[in-house]
Amino acid sequence: MTGPKLLSRYTTREGRFDELLTASRVPRPHWARFIAGLAQREGFEVSDTLALMEREIRENGITYNVYADPQGADRPWEVDPLPLLLDATEWAQIEAGVAQRAALLNHVLGDVYGPQTVIRSGVLPPAVVFGHTGYLHQVQGMNLASGVHLFQYAADLARAPNGQWWVVGDRTQAPSGMGYALENRLVISRVFPAMFGELRVQSLTPFFEGLRDALRSLAPKSNDPPLIGLLTPGPYNETYFEHTLLARYLGLALVEGHDLTVRDGCVWMKTVNGLQRVHALLRRQDDDYCDPLELRSYSALGVAGLADCARRGTVLIANALGSGVVESSALLGYLPRLCRHFMGEPLKIPSVATWWLGEPAALQDAWDHLDHLIIKPLVPSGTEPAVFGADLSASQRAALKARVQRDPHRYVAQEWVRLSQAPVLERGGPRDLLAARSVGLRVFAVATPDGYKVMPGGLTRVAAEAHSRVIAMQRGGRSKDTWVLSDAPVNAALSLISSTVTVQDLNANRSNLPSRVAENLFWLGRYGERCDASARLLRVAISAFLTDASGALTPDLLFARRLGLIDDDAVLPAALIRAATHPNDGLGDQVKQLARVAFTLRDRMSSDNWRTLHQLISDSTFRREAGANWPMQLPSTLSWLDRAITGLMTFSGFVMDGMPRDLGWQFTSVGRRIERLANLCSALTVASQEGRDRGLEWLLEWTDTTVVYRSRYLVAPQWLPVLDLLLRDEAHPRSIAFQAKGLTEGLARLHASGPQPGPDRAQEVFAPAHAALRSLQPEDLLPESDALAGVLITLRQAARAVSDELTLRYFTHAASHNVLSVVA
Repeated sequence: MTGPKLLSRYTTREGRFDELLTASRVPRPHWARFIAGLAQREGFEVSDTLALMEREIRENGITYNVYADPQGADRPWEVDPLPLLLDATEWAQIEAGVAQRAALLNHVLGDVYGPQTVIRSGVLPPAVVFGHTGYLHQVQGMNLASGVHLFQYAADLARAPNGQWWVVGDRTQAPSGMGYALENRLVISRVFPAMFGELRVQSLTPFFEGLRDALRSLAPKSNDPPLIGLLTPGPYNETYFEHTLLARYLGLALVEGHDLTVRDGCVWMKTVNGLQRVHALLRRQDDDYCDPLELRSYSALGVAGLADCARRGTVLIANALGSGVVESSALLGYLPRLCRHFMGEPLKIPSVATWWLGEPAALQDAWDHLDHLIIKPLVPSGTEPAVFGADLSASQRAALKARVQRDPHRYVAQEWVRLSQAPVLERGGPRDLLAARSVGLRVFAVATPDGYKVMPGGLTRVAAEAHSRVIAMQRGGRSKDTWVLSDAPVNAALSLISSTVTVQDLNANRSNLPSRVAENLFWLGRYGERCDASARLLRVAISAFLTDASGALTPDLLFARRLGLIDDDAVLPAALIRAATHPNDGLGDQVKQLARVAFTLRDRMSSDNWRTLHQLISDSTFRREAGANWPMQLPSTLSWLDRAITGLMTFSGFVMDGMPRDLGWQFTSVGRRIERLANLCSALTVASQEGRDRGLEWLLEWTDTTVVYRSRYLVAPQWLPVLDLLLRDEAHPRSIAFQAKGLTEGLARLHASGPQPGPDRAQEVFAPAHAALRSLQPEDLLPESDALAGVLITLRQAARAVSDELTLRYFTHAASHNVLSVVA
């Protein structure tokens, strides 16, 4: 692939700044070496690299939830492999401008929620502040011990045709994107490892080190190491993957609102061992959802009393509540005056020209220049998008003006900046070529004791189409890594591993298991076992149908009905195929439930663990919409079930053998044992009561015990040896006795690790059932035995009762006062 060939489809546009080429179509100096290196790679090599990158994104579950997209939460994060390059000189100007702007907005927030001198002096119209939905009167007068309202900040930059960078928007409430910028770096640095080193790309690690250390230094002091959480709205938020990535990378506890509670003026995290004091929260949740007591009363995402804790200074909230008010586009036009007022200097990066239409003169001026402006509401709205004045007819202009004049305080007019363009790699037949797309740059800053530190790079966002005038990830846009080149050697490390660990750190980490996480780990075990049982049973039933298509109601089919996989009046084999392959029924629905729980535990799963599960979820059977290309034929259904069982066994192996034997693993193990115990009891009940005259081969095959049985008994399956093997053998993992013994031991370990001594209801509930099992005699191992039937019923009910008791004690804390205990 030669340089000219590589650029053959790359088109510059008049009136646009091109990041790659000069006006004479020569690569800019800081791009020249990158393009030369790219041109030396064979076309198929680039294609293979691109395919590898896309596969890694899919298998690692890197997602961005687009609410209106059919893919929903499964939409892969889209990354263009070509980074945006910025030279050291240009970056120094951006860095200084973003740091200055962050400091300025922090001053504005401190004044708006404090003495309000800029409002009293007329520098800032009161309506710009009080008329914005981001202003929280509940925060007025709140003195922050740290003095930092704006801990994290993001500026959306666009480059004008003359090469000047402009700020087109400020993100101050809960700015998103820094986690995706980090993920882009992790991915792209592996795509171009040689060029990454040769071009001396500045590392992102010092920025994240500064963020983590600043949280620790600004958090309220106590006798214990600070516990810092990342507050997330939960897995249905569009950037939840980013929350899990940042929590893992920074070593923070990923918490949702119901993981926290307020006691004695402090914030505490509910853990299985009681309450732990939370000193700081890196907030990724909107202001008014944070506290249902003082803010939005119907919010189910917040923590009642959180605002009062911030007022008392017992918890650092980053960013401070109410910081969203300075995201207002109406503020942009007043920032030059505010900068001189607070900092005595001009803005280093100007804002795009903006008119707040609440001023009559600005409203008239906007309509005189409407062809060059965008009219948009102060608060972004999906029902009221931005409007390009040049697109409107005379009647549409009149209608827009009438709507704006009814409530002009809600609107701004902003100059239409024709975005710069940068190269993207597009597939073009046998070789990949470069094409041009509009780009914007989001740059991040964080408050440190030494001032604001700016991430050397950021999140480059790419327009979805060649002629798109706006860039929005919710509209299908892509992203790029951003390479800031250095004139000096750089440290390219991407790790934040600490060099020192204290005894206090060890103790704190061992007891830091939120109740919500424990519950999800418990259900991860149950859903994994449930999927395995269903897949194996459906494979047995379909294999039996292929052998005997008479339609007789065999024990395996009776058991499938008991598990809810097929209906009582189902028509075979269509019902079996549907239960095995349809994405919204039977096994398909169970796999989705497993995926949902696993997604909430993304920050606790290894890459191999997640990759295995994601491959299972992404199988073509579950990627189709309901009804498309369905039903499958029996042989292909069996093939899918074989793959599913292999994937589930691999996933189970990672979970049970790859996780440390800590409290989290104990909950997962107990969950698996409860589910397997209940299923085995149900299967033996069906076999001994409704199917006692129809053979035992299906039972051995479903429990994966055929080989074990044949190695012990050189006879056809008979009730006495089969029941002894599946009921009383404590050495066989597929037996009831093995699961009962393991469950008893697991409950004892959970209780021993709890905050209080004394009796445990879960153990008390299960002990009599376990004793009844052990009291069974060999002569009771007959299908017609009343003792056998009674033990199976007792064990199944006890397993369900244990699940309820664990929920009450460790997850909801409704059965005791353990939640009121405090872990020092």
